[in-house]
Parts: sequence; C-alpha cells; structure tokens
Amino acid sequence: MMGLNIFRDEAGAFLDAIGKPSENSEAILSMLKDEMAELSISLSDSSRLRHQIYDMLFLLFELAFRHNLDMDTEWQIGHVRKQAKYLSSVPPVNENDN
Repeated sequence: MMGLNIFRDEAGAFLDAIGKPSENSEAILSMLKDEMAELSISLSDSSRLRHQIYDMLFLLFELAFRHNLDMDTEWQIGHVRKQAKYLSSVPPVNENDN
C-alpha cells in the first residue's frame, strides 16, 4: 500500500529539483486560500475540480514536507478518531480479515 509520506516526499523532491526556495507556512496557507476560492467555482466542471484538488493536495504535502510531518501516522490517528467519533457503535475494520 502506498502511504501519504511518499507524496509528501515527492512534493519535496520536486520543489528541490526545480530549485524552489522554501515557502514559509503563511505563504502556503495564502495559496491554499486562493485555491479554495477556485475550488468553490469549479464544482460544475469535473476536469477543473480535479485540477484544483490536485493543487490543494500538492500544497498540503508541501506544507507537510516543510514541517517534516509523518502523514501516514497522522492518517491512522485521524482514522481511529473518526471511527470513535462517528462510528462508535460499528467495530473498526481490520485490513487483515480478508
């Protein structure tokens, strides 16, 4: 299974390869706000919507790379939290039960 840290590292490697200087977190957040505005007007165009989601994901992975965040671990923690919060009466899915 491909983890999220692969995408985080891919974003970082791409930025290094093109010689892009490190954006500060505030600049990345500003770009995310701009992309969010674009996202809201692209809902009726699936091609444009896919592009906007990609742009936002890339910026999020760039932010994770800049802060050296372990996104695989965070995804697992978030999954457990969501299960407990929204599906507390449903037993968690065990991937090894196939």
